[in-house]
Amino acid sequence: MNRGYAGFYKGYYLRSSYEYAYAKFLDYHSISWKYELDLFDIGYRIYKPDFFLYNSKNDLYKIVEIKSRNEIEMIKAQKALHAIENLFEIKTELISYKELLKLYKGLPFSLNSIITEWISSENTTINKSAFGELNGHYNRSHTLETRRRIGKNTKKLWASDSIAKQNMVEGLKKSGLSQKGKLKTPRETRQCIECSKTFIVMISSTQKFCSQTCAGNSAIRNATVAYVNKRNQIKEDIKNYIIRWSEENKEIVLAATFNKISPTLSPLLKDIQDQFGVKDLRVISNAVFGQDRGRKELLKFMKNVCNEKIC
Repeated sequence: MNRGYAGFYKGYYLRSSYEYAYAKFLDYHSISWKYELDLFDIGYRIYKPDFFLYNSKNDLYKIVEIKSRNEIEMIKAQKALHAIENLFEIKTELISYKELLKLYKGLPFSLNSIITEWISSENTTINKSAFGELNGHYNRSHTLETRRRIGKNTKKLWASDSIAKQNMVEGLKKSGLSQKGKLKTPRETRQCIECSKTFIVMISSTQKFCSQTCAGNSAIRNATVAYVNKRNQIKEDIKNYIIRWSEENKEIVLAATFNKISPTLSPLLKDIQDQFGVKDLRVISNAVFGQDRGRKELLKFMKNVCNEKIC
């Protein structure tokens, strides 16, 4: 996946330009979505899918995973999605760059323009591209085949009347002026917002960090804080919903017996899944008690709500 750039969009920390492109596609079609909302225990691992899609009734109807063109990663993701479908009966879909291109056909903007928009965005917090000696291609020459393909493509561009050719001509003009000392972008000294170290960059640059390490540390910290806050808010909302549901269904809760818990909890668990996309009872119990205590303790909690014994 194009993981060179990651950042925030609509309060979610997206980890690639492909994820951003898919989010923009959903917004264009007014499809309700949430990002990395829940974890799924699929037996051999805990899996966290990317996108959760909802219909007009706010019901979860599909989970979508965004992957690169890496065949091995796609196979692993498809296996996990199949497990989610079988275990949790939720429709899933795997989308890569190829599928994104198809989705963007007919739209008033291109996939490449959206990716460029993401890379240029001020909300993009990580640039994992390695420069100079850190680059894997540093000090390596192109193969003869690669040079032949580059030359063939360049000749094709020069023979056309495309925007790409115009950009090439403009770039050569600016390059010539720079070499003659007639065109030089001003530099300025900035202070890294992570470690406070000073560094020099072009005045037109959006760089805020002195190094890739500082950018990564800042992004990881921000993403962790955002994730923890989001999970805590969901837990609080689930607990409040259980309290409200218990009060509204007081007779059912008080009449429930501990040897027949499922008939009482099933409607509540379905509502929680519809409202918050959470199905695992362990997660729900953790939202109430801070740990998994099981069905009986949850029913006791609900009975206490009805008897007004909660502080």
